[in-house]
Amino acid sequence: MLCKSGRIEEAQAMEQLFYLLIPLGLCLFYLGIKNTIRFGRAKMLYEMPYVNKEGTFTLERAGTYGLWLSGKMFTKAPIGEFGFNLVDEKTGRTIPLFLSIMRARVNGITHSRMELYTFDAGPGTYRLSVTEDPFVLDAVMKKVGDKVIKGAIDYNQFTIQIYTHTSFVLMFISIWMIVLGLLSAVLGGILPNI
Repeated sequence: MLCKSGRIEEAQAMEQLFYLLIPLGLCLFYLGIKNTIRFGRAKMLYEMPYVNKEGTFTLERAGTYGLWLSGKMFTKAPIGEFGFNLVDEKTGRTIPLFLSIMRARVNGITHSRMELYTFDAGPGTYRLSVTEDPFVLDAVMKKVGDKVIKGAIDYNQFTIQIYTHTSFVLMFISIWMIVLGLLSAVLGGILPNI
């Protein structure tokens, strides 16, 4: 009798633990969605039409920033035809650009943007120039793209944008928070009833 009573109490304790998965899962889901939306709604700091080839912008804070190519979806992009040169107007120093290996993308209904490079910069005014010196990986992507998508590129459809950089690792973690949050909430509702 005592043994049976102990098992019932143990089963009730396990059931209560499973119910705790629901609020934990909802919390993870909320935090993941919140961070993902923040990534997608990042404030654009500067935009330059691709055809202008050069522009000047000002940064108010020191930080890591991303250079993005934005354009109409389902059209051939000029990736592999250009590179960038970024110069601090005050010092004349060239700012090093780092290739985004795991390139972040944000897709809308008609337009899409992709992070090409990141750079570290302090407050100040900078001159951004489009050069004819593409990164090797981009040149390879262009050759593949030329085989897949035929036709000419409409350069007027593309702009170069600057956003505050968000780490792809944080984005990856946010997506997993959403998945694990949903999974925990569903399991918390199902497991006690099995």
